[in-house]
Amino acid sequence: MALNPVAYTDKVVRSFLRYQLTAYPFAAPHLHRQMKELLSLDETRRSPLLKGPYISLSRPFRPGAALSELVAEGLLHPHLVDRLPEEVTRLYGHQEKAIRAIAAGKTTLVSTGTGSGKTECFLYPVVSRCLELRDDGAAPGISAVIVYPMNALADDQLMRLRSLLAGTRIPFGLYVGKTPETEAEVAGVALPGGSSREDYLARLAKAQRAGKGETVYPAEEVRSREAMRTAGKQPRILLTNVKQLELLLTRQQDTELFRDARLDYLVFDEAHTFTGALGAETACLIRRLRAYCRAAPDETTGIATSATIVDSREPDAARRFASRFFGVPAEEVETVGEDYEEEVWAEDRKVPKAPAGDTGAILERAVRAVEENREGNGEAAGEVAAVYRSLAGAKLPVGGETPGEWPEALHGALSRSEFASGLSEELATARPLAELPEALGKRLGRAVTEAEILAWLTLGAAARSGGRPLLRPVLHLFARGIGGAVVSFPEDSNEPKLWLAAEDIAEGKGKETGAAHFPVLTCTTCGQHYFEAFLKDFEFTAKRPGGGEAGADGTVWPRLERAQGGKRAVLFDRLIGSEEGEGGGDEDEGGSTSDRAAPLFFCRRCGAAQPDEFARCRSCGAPGAPVRLNAVRSKKDEPGALTSCVSCGTPRGRVHGRPREPARPVRAVTVADVHVLTQDLVHHADRRRLLVFCDNRQDAAFQAGWMRDHARRFRLRALMA
Repeated sequence: MALNPVAYTDKVVRSFLRYQLTAYPFAAPHLHRQMKELLSLDETRRSPLLKGPYISLSRPFRPGAALSELVAEGLLHPHLVDRLPEEVTRLYGHQEKAIRAIAAGKTTLVSTGTGSGKTECFLYPVVSRCLELRDDGAAPGISAVIVYPMNALADDQLMRLRSLLAGTRIPFGLYVGKTPETEAEVAGVALPGGSSREDYLARLAKAQRAGKGETVYPAEEVRSREAMRTAGKQPRILLTNVKQLELLLTRQQDTELFRDARLDYLVFDEAHTFTGALGAETACLIRRLRAYCRAAPDETTGIATSATIVDSREPDAARRFASRFFGVPAEEVETVGEDYEEEVWAEDRKVPKAPAGDTGAILERAVRAVEENREGNGEAAGEVAAVYRSLAGAKLPVGGETPGEWPEALHGALSRSEFASGLSEELATARPLAELPEALGKRLGRAVTEAEILAWLTLGAAARSGGRPLLRPVLHLFARGIGGAVVSFPEDSNEPKLWLAAEDIAEGKGKETGAAHFPVLTCTTCGQHYFEAFLKDFEFTAKRPGGGEAGADGTVWPRLERAQGGKRAVLFDRLIGSEEGEGGGDEDEGGSTSDRAAPLFFCRRCGAAQPDEFARCRSCGAPGAPVRLNAVRSKKDEPGALTSCVSCGTPRGRVHGRPREPARPVRAVTVADVHVLTQDLVHHADRRRLLVFCDNRQDAAFQAGWMRDHARRFRLRALMA
């Protein structure tokens, strides 16, 4: 089925917004209506919830040496190469550089992007060395320790090692918190000694067909802690995390694991996570491990990988980090970054005229044509040629309408297009899609639309030379959950105006800019809404609110931040059982609420509260009528707490031993509320992928710039195929 990446991303976002609407339900019609409007796609694009879409181009890595060349030089074991997929015949340039540095015994820091093959940089030399030790009949003992920041990453590597090492007689194992203590506790199927890789793959396929989630262990895998501690059965390759490695060197029974360790390699994946106190503690742990294994710094090759730690603007910073981390001189550290292939464009490039037809229709036709080619439709070549003619105003060269030949013809034609070349230069770094028409229009000297840009990118992704696309565009969209919904009260209305985040008010227009705002909560049972305010010296545990500042004109409770000592007041404008037109909300269908609530009058400008109506605020002096809200009375021993919902009566509960109010703030969980949705436009010919990144939204620097060095701040990555 044809897929427009922008339209597809919109569908994903719409589903995300529907989830947001159902996650924070309002029973009150006036707030539910506003929430639905704010979470509409068009409105949300103007809010902090979404940033983008952005467009970038993935640049091709420079090819490196062939695997056969490294085998001939003795850098890789031939048996390793025999076990790799047939299509893996050549390395990237940065992979070759890393393997050569590791083979020379240099501390190596590999910092390349996601999907660039960082794992191969250390896995190939580690496995090759283990194969050499096997061939030489070396004594048992750990040769490589690979440390991961998360068990999920270690589990993923374990699956890869099972397939790679099955039948090699190289023992390996995973030691984390869930590793069984004894062999009797191991669940799954263990193949007998002498089993081949084919035996493992056949048994694994059988388990997958059965669909029972059964784990299949090759004979080489050391599955329990008990087995790992047994002399002569220690794994050659040990996968673990920092906490478990610390325990292994602390518990007497586990130190046996390292008694005969060679410790040829010490690998740390995602090295950027080992910073600050954790980095210092890990650096000490490295030194302790080497000391226990009686391995000098020059006898253990330290390897670290990260997608973000090398900065081209400060090339020595990464070298200094690795030097301190592994305890070796900085001049002995090899840093490996991305190495790109030079892009070649024809010198006789031409600027195509503006398309005569609807560019939106041309885009849809381009997507459909490329998708049909992926599905093997022989007529797709003619459709692609027609789309190119609509965009460029010219025919494709010879072969442009021939199945199997048109990708090469399209590549040659686009390489002579100033439009495609201009896109390549403009997208050297990620840019908002909305900015591209103007930027490219200035370069070409004519009007350009977003649809036309996407159509050219679609053709560029389909164009091939030597099997490689001319352009590899990627569409990024940043989305996050509600940062903390608030309400303000416009001067001309007593109905609260809902905002998805407090910063929206600061960016508001006219009279609402700088208005007082109140965080919003909703009852998890009935959807009753509440507002929250923090006031100076406020208390409401008796029949009427008390405290505040007494003046000539009466009492006033100035607004204070919670950190400044403000006392919490829980408020509501109406109960869900009251009539839509009633603003007081003193009664609901169950009777009077006067025993639990009392009216307060708030300044719309500064948020100060007063016990009666006023024409001018006694706190800030701003003129205007106040807004009436009802404060909920709390217990004497728990001032400011909402012990039960005023509307439905749901009592406060306890979660993990802590009290939990029946109403919760309308905001996303701060641990995982930032998402990056990335749609690879090359999906037509290669794949589809959806990347979701999560981060702590409290990071002020991240809030300040969504795109600036965003990869440096992500801590959790999940790939959803």
